[in-house]
Amino acid sequence: MASFCKVSIIAFFVLASGVFLSSPTQAIRTSEQDFSLAFEPSSDNGEDIIPIELHHYLDECLKKIGEECGPMFFTRIFIGKKNVIPAICCQKLLDMGEECHNTITESVISRPEFRANATLYETRAVDAWNMCSQ
Repeated sequence: MASFCKVSIIAFFVLASGVFLSSPTQAIRTSEQDFSLAFEPSSDNGEDIIPIELHHYLDECLKKIGEECGPMFFTRIFIGKKNVIPAICCQKLLDMGEECHNTITESVISRPEFRANATLYETRAVDAWNMCSQ
């Protein structure tokens, strides 16, 4: 892949390892595959697509969801695995807030490798939120 920073999943909402985006060189892995998020250069000079302010906001969101829960949501939303989400992870998602959840989802969808299925991922993200908010 290109020279952009890699971030994989051990915690979705880095999607949540208190870090997804806080340490761009750190890879968080799912059993299925590695995912690069949010740092593809937008031009030849290597500028990040995500502005620094948004990067900071996403980092704070991901810290709230945590290292253990983030990958579960990532797997459910972006891989489509109907994994069981523990109540504690649902509570972390709700505590993180819907705005953070939506912003993280949209940031992942902004990546070229996820863009083609944006509608599917948005639907799954809403489903995950609704499942946890019941």
